[in-house]
Amino acid sequence: MRCANRSTFATKLLHWEYWPTWVIYFPVFFYYLFLSIKARSFFFFTATNPEMEMGGLYNCSKYKQLKSIPDTFKPITLYVAANSPWALVQSRIAEKKLDYPLIAKPDRGERGRGVALLRNAKQLAAYLQESQVDFLVQEYIESPFEAGVFYYRLPEEASGAIPSLVVKAFLTVTGDGLSSVEELIFRIPRARLVAKALLNRSDMDASEILPAGTKKILEPIGNHNRGTTFLDGNRLISSELLNFFDALSYRLPNFHYGRFDLKAPSKVAFTNAEGIKILEVNGVNAEPAHIYDPNARFFTGVRTLLRHWQLIYTISLQNRKLGIKPATLKQAWKHFKVWKNRK
Repeated sequence: MRCANRSTFATKLLHWEYWPTWVIYFPVFFYYLFLSIKARSFFFFTATNPEMEMGGLYNCSKYKQLKSIPDTFKPITLYVAANSPWALVQSRIAEKKLDYPLIAKPDRGERGRGVALLRNAKQLAAYLQESQVDFLVQEYIESPFEAGVFYYRLPEEASGAIPSLVVKAFLTVTGDGLSSVEELIFRIPRARLVAKALLNRSDMDASEILPAGTKKILEPIGNHNRGTTFLDGNRLISSELLNFFDALSYRLPNFHYGRFDLKAPSKVAFTNAEGIKILEVNGVNAEPAHIYDPNARFFTGVRTLLRHWQLIYTISLQNRKLGIKPATLKQAWKHFKVWKNRK
């Protein structure tokens, strides 16, 4: 175990994608202060996406954004209030014609916390009982292709741009016919980082021996902090994709900046903007996630984050000229207290 701990520490130290958020954002914070002084508001970013709570920085309702997206472009989604009666939840699932497995996630949450793949009614009942917050139940899209498309559109422009595209590679092991799943996990640096969470899952058989060449997805939730690899997919950006997200952005009231997390039937279908299903929409809290590609460089990532905060500033400035005001200190404090009480 000591050897595994040393190996985990070395992996985190040598790969900046695992460094603490405060280290990555330390230089960004000073740039944010500079922009705040220029804007004469510490909350200038809230004018970027004025219909999203705090511009989408935190404690933003996922369901509110998904409601504006046509059903064709999103999975079937059910909003469940905290402490809802189990019979009511079952009835609504039947009404929506949802089948297991299902995805459950907090309506207001970040970085994959609380997201679960539920394979049967018993697991959903347990999730409902344990959850202290409102959550979403979503149709599980089986496709292995998942991506995050970063999009922005200046208020003064009719069309926007896609400056970042990340393709998500799920954490997977390949059997050799001899080793257990647990042994395979500890051979992969990325898997070792989340080994405890993986092995504690009720649906994980650590002693299972996979036949040689057989692949097993260890984590079906596409979040970086749960072992998913973020790959730079900027080469996939196409005119078809830009046209798709241009049109979609107009469906979201006053939306100008953020990331769409999605699934598609295949890479080819995605590039042609076919069969896309939007899983959730993120606002100014969204990162151009291609910077976390294992081959990306730290200072390149920081420069990218700085450029994106310049974009946030520019969009907010243009929106203010249209009469949209950023949040006041009183409004920001009220929102913060609501967020703290929900945690």
